[in-house]
Amino acid sequence: MVSGIREHNETGNQHNETGMPVHPARAGSVDRQYNELLSLAATVAKSKAGVLITGETGTGKRSLARYIHENSSRSSKSFLLLNCRETAPGDQDRMLESHLMQARGSTLILAEVWKLVAAAQTRLISCLRSGEDIRIIATSSRPLAGAVRSGDLKEELYHRLNVVNLRVPSLHERIGDIEVLARSMIASFGASQGRPGLILSEEAVLLLNSHRFPGNLRELQSVCERAVLVAQGSEVRARDIQFQQGEAASVRADSGAPVWRPGRTLDEIERNVILEALKHYSGNRTHTAKALGISIRTLRNKLAEFRVMGIKA
Repeated sequence: MVSGIREHNETGNQHNETGMPVHPARAGSVDRQYNELLSLAATVAKSKAGVLITGETGTGKRSLARYIHENSSRSSKSFLLLNCRETAPGDQDRMLESHLMQARGSTLILAEVWKLVAAAQTRLISCLRSGEDIRIIATSSRPLAGAVRSGDLKEELYHRLNVVNLRVPSLHERIGDIEVLARSMIASFGASQGRPGLILSEEAVLLLNSHRFPGNLRELQSVCERAVLVAQGSEVRARDIQFQQGEAASVRADSGAPVWRPGRTLDEIERNVILEALKHYSGNRTHTAKALGISIRTLRNKLAEFRVMGIKA
């Protein structure tokens, strides 16, 4: 399948790589690590240096590339995307040549650059050597040093692309951001479904924060979209949050997971959520409280209650 996609910079109508009409960089991140990444990206955008963006699938690498473009002197121009993983090998060299010609004076994103065939890699190296006025931003969910060792990526291309390396943290590393992003997504999906003002309940926030989200932003998006479709009333509640088995949820119903089933109370669900979060953050109470959206004092009180019940925490 050929997937050479031309994208445009249209203020007020931006879509990130998950399809959401809300840019993750603008959703009010509270995570220090992610905000530092955005600050560095904005600084790098002012230069002409090549950028390599790495991170797990679904973390928003393409959105960060767009953020760099928007903060550069090329922001008024359209930019192009070539998805190397989804472009048929026999079409890659031709597609790359076409994209390089169109991207002069602008930005070209090469998604999953390690999937470029040898001929296309040679063409890209030649372009980078020539110093043509094209900003190349490459993304990869695979460590490129390993791709070089395996022979999938030419070493010279790796070094030319890796002038500035930005690693996008996985969603579970972005402490507090699951709630921020989920509220933004719920509001956006609610508005698009004719349900403006739809909000997340606190119990739903606790449940979301207990999940590891191996699919990162893409998984969170699908979970929020489903929740909006099944929610009743003005709130998305915990019962509306559904993690698909294929998404490899970090907690499961047969292992004390914080999901409801007949006979389980809300107190029990809350207790399991808190204990799972505490375990996830290796006992760090500050990080746990922040991720759960509660004060450290509230967390201490809850843990004290658990100890009275004979539960070690």
